[in-house]
Amino acid sequence: MAKRVITIKDCTHKLSCKHVIGCSTLTYEMDCVILKKMPDGRLKILVFGDRYWNRHDEKKRIRYVHSNRISAKQIDNNFRRFL
Repeated sequence: MAKRVITIKDCTHKLSCKHVIGCSTLTYEMDCVILKKMPDGRLKILVFGDRYWNRHDEKKRIRYVHSNRISAKQIDNNFRRFL
């Protein structure tokens, strides 16, 4: 049985991230899929992209993060009619 490949189109949540350089802070969100809830309360997620850069959707990594950094992905009402 072949495993299903998860792509960025399957993302249901956003991971809140922060990049700090000196005294400057850049806050951004990355698309992700929740894979599993760990016994200690963290979430195992598959994150797509590379920081805040565009066009890096083919990059994906597994991360373990606290659940307060994850939010549900909003569906744009203008595109809802195509779903």
